[in-house]
Amino acid sequence: MLYGDGIHDDTQALQTLLDPCGIVTIEKPGTYLISKTLLIHSNTRLVLAPGVKLLAAPLSKCALIENEHFADNGRDANIEIIGGIWDGNCDQMGLDAVYEAKHREDEPYSPSLFKGKLIRFAHIDRLMLEKMTVRNPVSYGIQIADAVSFIVRDIYFDYNHHFGTTDGVHVNGPSYNGVIENLHGTTNDDMIGMTTIDELHAEVTKGEIVNIDIRNICAQNGYSGVRLLSAGDFDIRNVHIQGVYGDYRHNAVLISHHNTRPNTRIWFDDIVIEQVHASKSKTPLGEDCFCYWEKNAILKNPIIWIEEGIKAGRITLRDISRHEEAPTEAPLVKIDKTAEIGCLVAEHIRQTVAPGVVAPAWLNEGSIGKLIERDIEKTC
Repeated sequence: MLYGDGIHDDTQALQTLLDPCGIVTIEKPGTYLISKTLLIHSNTRLVLAPGVKLLAAPLSKCALIENEHFADNGRDANIEIIGGIWDGNCDQMGLDAVYEAKHREDEPYSPSLFKGKLIRFAHIDRLMLEKMTVRNPVSYGIQIADAVSFIVRDIYFDYNHHFGTTDGVHVNGPSYNGVIENLHGTTNDDMIGMTTIDELHAEVTKGEIVNIDIRNICAQNGYSGVRLLSAGDFDIRNVHIQGVYGDYRHNAVLISHHNTRPNTRIWFDDIVIEQVHASKSKTPLGEDCFCYWEKNAILKNPIIWIEEGIKAGRITLRDISRHEEAPTEAPLVKIDKTAEIGCLVAEHIRQTVAPGVVAPAWLNEGSIGKLIERDIEKTC
């Protein structure tokens, strides 16, 4: 029996609905309490009507849902989840946010350990997540790893910012042929993070990331919009980012090599970043928010940032703009020293500022083999 009253545990009843596979529909609005991770099998479509909320039970310390073979050597295919409010209930997990941040590397990833991921999928072909509200995880809202042909779209992130490292959609390599589009709201870390290797607490898998389209990302007082991380001898190739809007405390788009390990290669190629119309946020987090990562240096972080040490073949920056109402040291575009790019195409990069405002537009300290540029504003 499904209660949907937010009091009685609905875990087993929901699992019973999911086990036969096929199309599973929950039509009755209500709050369905989850105390143990739901398993969704191959060839299943889960449809949640408006007003259906899946809420992590207090002290449950579990993901709300994962695919059947997330934690073993099997593989799943053809899974869809449509709709619903997915609430991680982070304040009721009995965890201290600062302690968790300081000790997140104490234990390496294990599927049996609670690392705060709310919705997670790994070893999967043909995954679709759409029309979902993701609320208040302890860590990532959605984690996808070792995926082929995945679509994540029409997602709203409603985070209370009480915890950090709370990505919106976090993709681990190897992952291929994905579309991520129409993400709105605000997270307290990268709205989209794509990484070939990861911090040890989150490294479900590792490998290259190839053929990804990212479209229409919007945040208000966001942490960062899209972050690409290559390291560990695994490439990120053929990624098209189109449409990043809003204001960000850190960056709108960041190309980096966080988690670099000794004597391994960093490589990006065929990266297109266009239609980025974003600015620096001037809104500090509230006193109840997790601010452990917030340093004064973030005020200088560029809107588009290619970090030092990056190695890349071809990168295209096109139609990048911002408007600033207050002075800022943060450039619109910055390429760090020791960054090496074989070919950089830069077109239509510009900014406007309020009267009397100073803001650097273009700062290149890296090494570029071939520069193709048109209509670039290099002064404030």
